[in-house]
Amino acid sequence: MPNPSFNSRKRISIHALPIFVSLFFSAIPHSALKIPPPLPILPLPSASQLQWQLSSMALFLHFGPNTFTDSEWGTGHASPSVFNPTLLNASQWVHVAKEAGFSRVILTAKHHDGFCLWPSEYTDYSVKASPWRDGKGDVVAELAAGAKEAGIALGLYLSPWDRHESCYGKTLEYNEFYIGQMTELLTRYGDIKEVWLDGAKGEGEKDMEYYFDAWFSLIHQLQPDAVIFSDAGPDTRWIGDEAGVAGSTCWSLFNRSNAVIGGTNPQYSQGGDPHGHDWVPAECDVSIRRGWFWHASQVPKSALELLDIYYKSAGRNCLLLLNVPPNSSGLISDEDIQALQEFKELRRSIFSNNLAEKGLLTASSIRGGNDNYQFSPYNVFEESIYTYWAPEEDQRDWVLYLDLQESVSFNVLQVQEPIHMGQRIIKFHLEILSGGRWKNVISGTTVGYKRLLRFPTVQSQYLKLVIDMSRADPLISYMGLHMDRFSILSHASNTTSQIYVNGSQVLRQVPNKHSQTATV
Repeated sequence: MPNPSFNSRKRISIHALPIFVSLFFSAIPHSALKIPPPLPILPLPSASQLQWQLSSMALFLHFGPNTFTDSEWGTGHASPSVFNPTLLNASQWVHVAKEAGFSRVILTAKHHDGFCLWPSEYTDYSVKASPWRDGKGDVVAELAAGAKEAGIALGLYLSPWDRHESCYGKTLEYNEFYIGQMTELLTRYGDIKEVWLDGAKGEGEKDMEYYFDAWFSLIHQLQPDAVIFSDAGPDTRWIGDEAGVAGSTCWSLFNRSNAVIGGTNPQYSQGGDPHGHDWVPAECDVSIRRGWFWHASQVPKSALELLDIYYKSAGRNCLLLLNVPPNSSGLISDEDIQALQEFKELRRSIFSNNLAEKGLLTASSIRGGNDNYQFSPYNVFEESIYTYWAPEEDQRDWVLYLDLQESVSFNVLQVQEPIHMGQRIIKFHLEILSGGRWKNVISGTTVGYKRLLRFPTVQSQYLKLVIDMSRADPLISYMGLHMDRFSILSHASNTTSQIYVNGSQVLRQVPNKHSQTATV
């Protein structure tokens, strides 16, 4: 028989529940309810594009018969016997990349000469026809294994232009051949995070129509997490030069319909399009040496040169793709490794210390009110795109005020946007309080994932970052102040007039007898 006392308690609790719930929720202050984030502004990056952008830098590996014939563009007629890297160690390549701060590597699986670094079943012009590993080697497989072990993302370049295959120039036949080779690469070697191809082709070569749309669909089908690079995307675009230099204004927004692989306007590629309907961020490719393949007569760029390129690529909302070619032994050369390590040390010295992070921050407004920590200005000191400062809606002033609590010297500004919410900022500037007056230090245009602006050294306790124009309410995920003691601009002091450095307006520094003139 049911227990009457139990049923009695149950009936009392059921009747009391509506009253209890009502009292509970009425006790919650309205301010405790979470404020929804602002509406993202289109276009937006895909998940794979976000991962690509967060990686910041990738290492390009140009390797093949050209390495042994002292060539850049092979003819496609060099004997496979020339390819014999007796000390090849792909794990060394990966280790060098990781130690230098690169999180992905991209290999020229097939360059223009048509020689395949894997044993393709569609051609006899590959490693299986070489003396290396007695014809049983596979460079792609060794690199894929090394990258997986080290936790480094792998990308592959398969050149559309092929100077060896007789079917090149026969549209249907060659497109089938290319898709066959692409399928081999994307089904044999695990996860491929980037597929790299371009429209490079020498003058006077055979006419050839590439079925890019079919290629792209196949790539996304076989490797859905891979981004595809080309002059026109679809996922990442060429910056328009081979110097690793982006435009000082650089949008991830782009109109793919305005771009043609092999024939895109370099200026359009460099700057992107503030009215673009597609999200196609830019990749800046440059070689550590004068050539793309290793040549004994060439030396690597200095760490300072690499640092300058970093500011103009990764510091302008792009990914830096730095080519470091293995030598004829199959190893990355010691002098290249030294330059990479010095480059890493320069970056560490400059960016490991955010001079702003101990400062006091206030904002012109905060979404949801000044007590809403969800969109607090202090979020800009967290190194994550998923936390950010957001102003109140429909405001005219967008300002972050910073009190460093003591006078500090600095010459680099770092700003980042939460790009998963869209790219927003059109124009901004930094001011310092000097002599009782606010003075403009530097102005910039686009921000995107990361913007680094250098300027002659200034000193102040009070600063303000002002967003002048934005496509929607601006959002800031990170703000940093740094001291670069290595770039030439850091050697001057005092401010009087305005000049332009790297496409950004800065204050000219008047040299005194102890300083050098800032050069631009």
